[in-house]
Amino acid sequence: MQSRRVLVYRNELLPPSETFVLSQARALRRFQPLFAGLERVRGGLDLTTHPVITLCRSEAWHEKAKRRIFLRTGRSQKLTAVVAKQNSQVVHAHFAIDACAVLPVAKELRVPLIVTLHGYDVSCTDEFLKVWPTTRTYLRRKEELWEYATLFVCVSESVRRRALVRGFPQQKLWVHRIGVELCSKKQREEKRDPRLALFVGRLVEKKGCIHLIRAMSGVQKAIPEARLAIVGDGPLRRALEHEAALHSSNIVFLGHQSHAIVRQWMRRASVLVAPSVPASSGDCEGLPTVLCEAQAEGLPVVAFATEGVTEALPADRRNSLPRAGDVSGLSQEIIRFMEDDRIWQQISDAGKYYAGLHFDLAAQTHLLENKYEEVIARGHA
Repeated sequence: MQSRRVLVYRNELLPPSETFVLSQARALRRFQPLFAGLERVRGGLDLTTHPVITLCRSEAWHEKAKRRIFLRTGRSQKLTAVVAKQNSQVVHAHFAIDACAVLPVAKELRVPLIVTLHGYDVSCTDEFLKVWPTTRTYLRRKEELWEYATLFVCVSESVRRRALVRGFPQQKLWVHRIGVELCSKKQREEKRDPRLALFVGRLVEKKGCIHLIRAMSGVQKAIPEARLAIVGDGPLRRALEHEAALHSSNIVFLGHQSHAIVRQWMRRASVLVAPSVPASSGDCEGLPTVLCEAQAEGLPVVAFATEGVTEALPADRRNSLPRAGDVSGLSQEIIRFMEDDRIWQQISDAGKYYAGLHFDLAAQTHLLENKYEEVIARGHA
């Protein structure tokens, strides 16, 4: 049977941190993805194996004007023509903010619209969202989105609860995890470094890296040879490097790394630390993919007990997590995994089992494609 087409929409295609969007698209079997957005991200993820359509192709003034007009009016002959020509039977937008940009196109063509809610789109305050053109578009069109969209895919129960508080229609909310690639036996054979802690994520407030840097000071007092590798980049990098120089030694900032390299680091480390906290903007985690990937690799996770984060871990781990901002508790958890081989193996096995049960990318994508088919069969009145 010939594959059908799904338009995968993101305003920016695709930031390096959003491997979850690309992984899900690549895992589709009954549908062929067509990526569409406002513009390509310089240094973004490689999309060369998939067709891509962007509204803007450069930073020239006329391209920027085209972008502003599209966000204000929702009209784009180019995008509308491509969706129609490619016979895209469903539009799948990632983040509610992005969905509001492509909403007029979906409505004009009467194509069903599915929206994945990842976290910040239902947690940031309206005051924060007034700052940017794309988020102002969301604030103007959100009620129209609630009415037109067929389905809102929530990556966690936490996201679903926040969406309800924000006014999203309850009957359209579906909790569904994206999933990650499970590792092979060959990958698991790599020798681990029992004194290596790993952080993977954007260097922004909600990822809480500053708490980990401070916690490493306590870890290194107990285990002088302990060290930390920080994979990722972002606006707080310089401030975090300064903090690291004040508090700890043996901390290395590796910047952005490819997904394959990140998985290699996961197979080398003894613990992944994800000290996420709510940001001052209201932004908080939906379901951090990095936690799912770490457990799939058999890598124990240390994290704060914050919404979204806890759902990524087995139930019996959730009550033992330190509260948000508890640097001392974070230190003690890291030390425990570096010193206690029995606990390390127990948590490694439990995490691997949990990831296989709940975060298998192939199985989760199969369920998503079932939803695509249901939505298409239902049509849009």
